[in-house]
Amino acid sequence: MSGGHWDYSGIRLQDILEIIATDEEMKTRWPDLAQLFGELGPILYDIEHDIDWDFSGDSSIKDDRKFSDAAIGKIFEAAMKAAPDSWFPRGKWATIQAVQERKE
Repeated sequence: MSGGHWDYSGIRLQDILEIIATDEEMKTRWPDLAQLFGELGPILYDIEHDIDWDFSGDSSIKDDRKFSDAAIGKIFEAAMKAAPDSWFPRGKWATIQAVQERKE
């Protein structure tokens, strides 16, 4: 069937987030948030695409928990990169690296 469980909404989601991310007023007022929207577009598209194909029978997600953990990890990592450095008293990149190691 080649996907379509949600009427191919993943690509629309990615496009909308890209439009928001590249909007000049958005980039001026909330540059970190604009960057996050831009980074989340492809991540969310890939996750939605894999789920869509699984639901449609085109492919199969072998381990739901592992898939979910990996998907959340990708979203979490993008959010941490966009978050202010002040949120990470022990260092932003050290925290991100620790999270990356745990999800592998």
